[in-house]
Amino acid sequence: MDKAKIGVIGAGWWATEFHIPNLKKRDDVELVSVCKLEQDQLDFVKNKFDFKFSSTDFNEMLNFSPLDGVIIASPHFAHFDNAKASLEKGCHVLIEKPMTTNSSDAEKL
Repeated sequence: MDKAKIGVIGAGWWATEFHIPNLKKRDDVELVSVCKLEQDQLDFVKNKFDFKFSSTDFNEMLNFSPLDGVIIASPHFAHFDNAKASLEKGCHVLIEKPMTTNSSDAEKL
């Protein structure tokens, strides 16, 4: 069985303490790409968890390599744009709460 290729948008405390370590433990998951705005923190996360690619731009991250799924752990105001772009690439998404900042955007997704 092929490994699920996963990207992570937003790599703050919750993502680096829970989402990413739990995914890293799985034999059926490949951590492909990660996005975070702060370059020094991004470099640390990329190296610590052995991501193949990192970027401060989520669109660049999504275009690096085909992904099966994306964890969206960015600030809540960015969830809609991050999820919309990920879904348009054909990815499954897990979005931290709140899903979006309003019900209209949630319905659009």
